[in-house]
Amino acid sequence: ATDRYTFRPGLRWQPEVEEYFASAYGRDHFARISQALAHPSCYSCIRVNTLKSTTHTVMQKLLKLVNQNGLSCGFNGLKIGEQNGGEQAHEGSYLVHKCPYSGLENVLFIRGSGPHALHYNDQPGHSMKEIIVSRKCAESVLRGAQVYVPGVLACSAHVEKGDKVAVSVAIEQPVKDSGWAVGITRGIVLQGLQSDAHYEERKGLYIGQGIAAMSRAGIFRVLHGVAVEMTERVYKLPSFNDVLEGEIFLQNLPSIVAARVLDPRPGEQILDMCAAPGGKTTAIAILMRDKGEIVALDRSHNKVHLAV
Repeated sequence: ATDRYTFRPGLRWQPEVEEYFASAYGRDHFARISQALAHPSCYSCIRVNTLKSTTHTVMQKLLKLVNQNGLSCGFNGLKIGEQNGGEQAHEGSYLVHKCPYSGLENVLFIRGSGPHALHYNDQPGHSMKEIIVSRKCAESVLRGAQVYVPGVLACSAHVEKGDKVAVSVAIEQPVKDSGWAVGITRGIVLQGLQSDAHYEERKGLYIGQGIAAMSRAGIFRVLHGVAVEMTERVYKLPSFNDVLEGEIFLQNLPSIVAARVLDPRPGEQILDMCAAPGGKTTAIAILMRDKGEIVALDRSHNKVHLAV
């Protein structure tokens, strides 16, 4: 279990691709790039809706919310304070600060920490209770989210509400003549044995532990809701779920930069052909000062459905 429940993801390249990049960057540099690509970032970006607020005002509102909740308990894992006359947010290794780059004054960086070495406190004589989640669910968990029901693929038998569970991720694997697939039928019972689906591939893909918010039967009977309340995470980032809704938007920096590079102006007509779930679309609308026309499309029916 000690060897299994670790977070050591890696990338496997096609030999000719690996050789090409190793020659271009140097083997040591390319090895560092590969390692970085296999780990999530230790920071998040918040884009402020400048039609409703300002970056300064958002910082002040976050500070007010923390003060209302009491500095001892913080706010969704985040504490904010003012030091040396400047604004910053902090709790241990957390830090929130304004983006220093020109043209991105409406962006806040939130730094987290990780990867952390976690140990599942297994009781002697009892098998490990485990939940397997999809890659997209795991990405959200590593960014501060809880485990929601649609993201659960498999679960150990006899998991009841309140049980401690180890949360791991199943990564898509190449499938002959059909691209990539997880290879796990949703609802399968995990035995904690090497015969479990993709047991070997999941080694090193342990993302944390939590408390089951519902039983195994409930997880696969309902369509919505929190399945696991995460208590320990490999990467620790504050959650901004239901925080200043409409005033802030959690978005990756490249998407924010893409909207800026487009440089949309009020009154223009914009076609967004890769729009779901709508992050860049709303960023474009804000830059247009909500004056103009945007046609938002996406080739993925599922992404469009989730964005509605």
